[in-house]
Amino acid sequence: MTSDVGPQDEPQAPQLRGEAAWKAHKARISASNDAARKAGKAQREAREQEAAAARMAEERRLDEDLARAHEASRGR
Repeated sequence: MTSDVGPQDEPQAPQLRGEAAWKAHKARISASNDAARKAGKAQREAREQEAAAARMAEERRLDEDLARAHEASRGR
């Protein structure tokens, strides 16, 4: 079985030439760069949030250890 839609059935954009082709190519590159920048920013923010959460968890653990040590030293 094959699909009913072949490459010849797809609408094709008119072939651009000269400056119009250059501008269209430049616009495609710009759009690709914008998408990559947006994805990178989202990944960086997620990584930074994860690191901040890990730092806060470690600080809480250290604070709890310090409080326990303080309580233990007062009991002596």
